[in-house]
Amino acid sequence: MPQELPERKKTALPDKSVFSWTNVGISVGGGLASAAVFAVLTKGTLSGLILAHFAPFPLVIVALGFGLRHGATSAVLATALLSIWPHPQFGFAYAALIAAPAMLGCWVANGAPWRGRDLLENQLPTWATIFAAAALAITVSAVLAAVSVASGGFEEAVNPLQARAYLLLERMINSQELTPEMKQRLDVKRISSAIAHAFPAMFASYTLLIQALNLWGGGRLTQLSGRLGRAWPDIAEEYKLPRFVNGVFFVGVGLTFVDGFAGAVGLVLALTAGLLLAFQGLAVTHATLRGSRGSTAALTLIYLILGFVGWPIVVFTFIGVADAIFSFRERKAQRDKMNGRGAA
Repeated sequence: MPQELPERKKTALPDKSVFSWTNVGISVGGGLASAAVFAVLTKGTLSGLILAHFAPFPLVIVALGFGLRHGATSAVLATALLSIWPHPQFGFAYAALIAAPAMLGCWVANGAPWRGRDLLENQLPTWATIFAAAALAITVSAVLAAVSVASGGFEEAVNPLQARAYLLLERMINSQELTPEMKQRLDVKRISSAIAHAFPAMFASYTLLIQALNLWGGGRLTQLSGRLGRAWPDIAEEYKLPRFVNGVFFVGVGLTFVDGFAGAVGLVLALTAGLLLAFQGLAVTHATLRGSRGSTAALTLIYLILGFVGWPIVVFTFIGVADAIFSFRERKAQRDKMNGRGAA
């Protein structure tokens, strides 16, 4: 009989949050950097919008490289600064959309330490994105509910978005050389209504994508610096969503057929859970192509298409759903094992 391995001790990694002057200075620097990057949004320029995508990056580096307490200090400092200038609502948006999801992701990536032990030991990348997705879905749904109550109803709450979308679409159509018949076929009112109703869900899922990319990039940079306290995970093999994510996805899809606030929340659930499933689909693709000829070229092409086109991410959502049913990676591992035995 094979010898049983000793049970792994559930002790948390030593948190590097020693409050030395150096570490405190790093915390302050991380908070200032994150706040400055996010505050560029006030300029209203495209370059400022692009730069704001990196607002979670300093928090991730501080939290993973110097300790969770220092990361939380950076997040609190940045929130306080942005609440003073430019506006308290700006600080709230930063805390809810940037700081909270980023710190939850880093906490899970560190094993979710709690009272001297790690609550999680396996599939840390999976749970890190799930926690970030839950934080964003709850935040966007809560804000949508609050605005609906304050406005006197959901339709009244999305009317400003619909009006802006309507004016933008009309401006775009008028700038194009279209025949009167083509202009009549374009129902600007219906299109602008669909955009307004879908905007909260699209915003939540896009913010989740930004958080996931910043967590991955910050983790890689921390690893290269030698300060990452854990071995880098094999994301292609370890990223396996629990089945309740499939349930959330299908419940959300079902709710989208309901009008009003319930439909909007359903779309938030569907798109955030759908993006998690797309991550799983990409992990399946990586694992399937691993070791094959041309895998680097194939993956590069896939990410170029996703980066420039975007909508093919839906294909990987379906792959993620199918993987939850058919377990493609486990079957591939079994086939590889059998082929290895046969060759031996």
